[in-house]
Amino acid sequence: MNQLDTWVNQISQWYHTRKHDQGVQLESLILSAPEDVWGPMITETQSKAIACWLDGCLRIFQHSRYEQPSKAYQYLQLAYSKLQWVVTRPSSELDLKDWCMKRMQHLAVLSLEFCNQQSDDHWQHESHLLIETHVQFMASQRWNEDPHWNNDQGNPSYH
Repeated sequence: MNQLDTWVNQISQWYHTRKHDQGVQLESLILSAPEDVWGPMITETQSKAIACWLDGCLRIFQHSRYEQPSKAYQYLQLAYSKLQWVVTRPSSELDLKDWCMKRMQHLAVLSLEFCNQQSDDHWQHESHLLIETHVQFMASQRWNEDPHWNNDQGNPSYH
């Protein structure tokens, strides 16, 4: 069994036994994910791993958003940055890049909504910075211009 298989088994076990007091265990799993989670090739195990990893980040965000907003936002940004890394890595399969770009769009919107719900000026500045950097990144990737990016056929089961 390789690292990816071991990690998927561990996160699957977390999902099977999860309780409200297992947040630390989930954080540990998220932060210890092996590099194979992010491809570059799509396999059934990799597909499950990246979907579970992203879901884990979102669960930590939801759990922390009111009590620890900085931590919550950090997990959104961690997810965004890992997906961004997949997109910019030349060896990543096109379908994987496409899946990541679509999730990055959702993460950007979620991050923006979160920042705008905060009352501190720091969060308003973060909101503007987020918009600016996301637009620049998307423009640099020409995602919406390239017909290969919009191929929904044959995508793995990342949904």
